[in-house]
Amino acid sequence: MSPRRATLAVLSLLLLTPAACGSGAAAEAPVWSAPASVSPTPPPPRPAPTSTAEARTRVAEAMLELDADFHPETAAYTEENTEAWKLISLCRDSLPSDRKRTAYRERVWDGETVWIRQYVVGYLTVPGRKLADELRSVLKTCKQYEVPSDGRTSTIVKPSPAPVPNGPDVITFCERLKGESVRHQCTLFLTRGNFVLEVDVSAGNGDLAAGTALLTKIAPLAEAALREAA
Repeated sequence: MSPRRATLAVLSLLLLTPAACGSGAAAEAPVWSAPASVSPTPPPPRPAPTSTAEARTRVAEAMLELDADFHPETAAYTEENTEAWKLISLCRDSLPSDRKRTAYRERVWDGETVWIRQYVVGYLTVPGRKLADELRSVLKTCKQYEVPSDGRTSTIVKPSPAPVPNGPDVITFCERLKGESVRHQCTLFLTRGNFVLEVDVSAGNGDLAAGTALLTKIAPLAEAALREAA
């Protein structure tokens, strides 16, 4: 019995005892309080895929299904492909372990005021946390870089508070992209088992606050989608 419940039990007995001794007095009903709610613990990751076909199937299971309820401009995705893009690597050409990617799929929603890109990668032999550790290592020293074949200069921005709490399987950050104009793009990097889910977003007129708000809104959907695959 927890200390809180034990205290309630003692108080209930003290309240009931005088009523039982008095002549003809009705006993008061003990006061009941609901236990504090506990957030459910997510199940452990599924075993790593054992074949390319399985990895591809599970990557497809992790794709977001946004609709007009999420945002009027996400009623349908604009593009989907299975090209082998690189995971975001900022100042590096690529994350070292990303070369071992087995399955991959990209989905894009490109509206007038909202841009969302989702990219999911599955690996046969590499745990997703290894990729997260490599990206985290890059972020320790990478402050600014020139976007390849783009010409824009990116400055790393870490909003406070973070749009999503960071942890071993979660990384969030934003970029200030300066070219002919200035826009902000925010990134959510999730890992689970041997899978990585990356979401890049931009909102409004490239406003930082709008981008972080959009990332905060999409994060629980991305986490749930990744649990479907991994």
